[in-house]
Formats: sequence, C-alpha cells, structure tokens
Amino acid sequence: MISRRGFLAGATALVPGVAGAATGLDEIVRDPALQVLGNPAGDVTIAEFFDYLCPSCRAIHPALKEIVRSDGNLRLTMKDWPINGDLAWYASRMVHASAALGAYEAAHNAVMAIEGGLTHGRVDDALASAGADAGDVRDVLDVHIAGIDALIARNETHAKALNLAGTPAFLIGKRLYRRLLAADEIEAAVALARSEN
Repeated sequence: MISRRGFLAGATALVPGVAGAATGLDEIVRDPALQVLGNPAGDVTIAEFFDYLCPSCRAIHPALKEIVRSDGNLRLTMKDWPINGDLAWYASRMVHASAALGAYEAAHNAVMAIEGGLTHGRVDDALASAGADAGDVRDVLDVHIAGIDALIARNETHAKALNLAGTPAFLIGKRLYRRLLAADEIEAAVALARSEN
C-alpha cells in the first residue's frame, strides 16, 4: 500500500493555464468526439492517454475496467495517443470507426486484450470477435477518417500541452498522473478527486 504523501508526490494538480496546460480540463476530457465508457454522468472522470502498442497500457486495462464497473459512478474516456507507429494508428482508427457500428467499447476491449504482438490481422480478428467485421469497419473509416484523425490529433495536442513523455498517463478528477498507476493508486486517485469536488 502506498502512503498518501508518496502518492501525491506523483501527481500534478491541473489548473487550466498552469503547469504547462495550455488547454482547459473540460476541453481535454469532454471532447464531444470521445467515446465515454462507464457512467457518462459519473461524478469523477478518468481520462487515460494510451497507445494500443503500450504494454503498460494493456496490462492495467483489465483492472481499470473493473474499477470503473464496480464503482458505477466513474466516467472513463480513452485518449488514443498512437506514438508507437503505424500499427498503433491502425488500431486507433479502426476502433474509433467501430463506434459507428455500435461496437466501440467491445472493439476497444478486444484490441487491448490481444496477446503477443499487434498486427493488422490480429486487430481485424479482435474487431470481428467484438461483433465488428473489419471490412464494414474499413467502409466506415473511409467515410469518417478525417474526423477520427482530427480527434487523435487533438489528443496529441493535449498530451503535448500537458508535457507528457509517453503512455500511459491519467487525468483523474483535476489531477494529472504522468505514469502507470497500479489499481490501488487509481482507486486512491478517485477517492482524492471526490474529496476535492
């Protein structure tokens, strides 16, 4: 178990226009193009900057899903920041395109659960397992690629405004955590955010 002092040492209070944040918190976590997981009206928002090729992002994802599910009052937004190359871009684009087929959450979870290396074929298979045929998703992507790429570009702009060095990074409430958090640290950050509301 971590100490409160040790935990807070790893957090940065986020105030719009301060600590390198050129954009406001609401703009970052409430982009209308972002898909919302968990409770859309939740009292605390968790925004994770992630990459589908980031092993730490993939490792914490099952625990993060369980925290959001068991709490019931958390709003989760996933901020794709595909910094690890073309395969990460492909996965992000395809998962976002699956939203038009009503399969965003299932597709996101399936791609995050891919074991071993990511390939185009494994992403396509993961989408199919989530009920989104890769051919149908590509058709949607052809129509919506400009909007999807604009969303991912905004995520990158936000990451740079927050001086993030990589993924994962978390905004929980009004605090920024520039590193991987363990499950108990996420729960402590949520409790802290609630105490600061």
